[in-house]
Amino acid sequence: MSIKTEVAIIGGGLAGLTAAIVIRRMGFSVVLIEKKKYPFHKVCGEYISLEAEDILNWLGLPVKNWNLPIIDNFRITHPQTKDFRSKLPLGGLGISRFKLDDHLKKLAEIEGVMVYENSKVNQVTNGEKSHILDVFSTETFQIESDVVLGAFGRNKPHFATSETEKQTPQKGFIGAKMHIQADLPKNLIELHHFSGGYCGISAIENDLFCICYLIDSQIVKENKGDFQKVETSVLSRNRNLDHYFSDFEKRTERVSTAGVYFSPRPISNNGILFLGDSAGMIPPLAGNGMSMAIHSAVLASEVVKQFLLGKINKQEMVKNYESSWNSAFKNRLKMARTLQNIMQIDFATRLSLDVFNLAPSLFKLAARSTHGIQIPVPKIL
Repeated sequence: MSIKTEVAIIGGGLAGLTAAIVIRRMGFSVVLIEKKKYPFHKVCGEYISLEAEDILNWLGLPVKNWNLPIIDNFRITHPQTKDFRSKLPLGGLGISRFKLDDHLKKLAEIEGVMVYENSKVNQVTNGEKSHILDVFSTETFQIESDVVLGAFGRNKPHFATSETEKQTPQKGFIGAKMHIQADLPKNLIELHHFSGGYCGISAIENDLFCICYLIDSQIVKENKGDFQKVETSVLSRNRNLDHYFSDFEKRTERVSTAGVYFSPRPISNNGILFLGDSAGMIPPLAGNGMSMAIHSAVLASEVVKQFLLGKINKQEMVKNYESSWNSAFKNRLKMARTLQNIMQIDFATRLSLDVFNLAPSLFKLAARSTHGIQIPVPKIL
């Protein structure tokens, strides 16, 4: 079987699904390939900054009808110093990826996007005018596409990984997430430091809470991959986490992901434009990874439209996207990575909390520097 389309999107998370809907509304044919079956849980903090509010409504998500928790307060703790609390300069909504991604997938199909679930792209071959994607599902087939967008998240496939990335040693992390029933304020997002990582918790829909942590992969390895042991022997050294993991009822099974790195990445490779985490893993401390993924899809959609209308060539499409991406995210990710590095060091985290308690305005300055303006609604015509 062979399929021809104008745009092929590899990966059906927030970035991929948003790009699919936007580009289809622009009038172009779109095929989206997702390796899993919707709905499914993903490792994610499940907090989306209000800078995405306009685009969520534009996409057709009934956000107001869902009565999602509005999160506008922040608390961070360390086992050996005073907690820091603050109002969030912007705030956000709590919603699970299980619900959000599944709803976006259904909207994409309504728009006319061809969605292939349980499918994996094994190879992308660059032709003179188009790309050829080898896809494995219940049967192997090919997709010929004018444009390819990579929205495969933090784990890049071999055909999208540059030689520099392959050869650069990096400190790796592992993320894990579950949903719990908890007796906590719904307008509060918490971040709890422990040796080797940190854990966030915040409200989502249906009176549940998302509890998600990032930990040095070496610690998990030393505990032979036993996450429950890691939680009881490492995370529990923070009294708050000891309470949360011991006393609150777990409502979903734990999901995890390895190979989490935070070093800068190429924004494109061999003519493939990367969206969201594919273009540079967004540290959770940015506080808006979900909205940044959506924003990157809007930026990519605009240059794709210009290319498919014949107004720019492919080289210009790539160059324009990289320029837009850097303008929107480069400085914000630089600050987020700085905060990420601080949270990896016990002394630095304690010192930061002490400084924030003495000068709360410094926290608000750091928070604002990782956030942007309202994501613009796409220009369809």
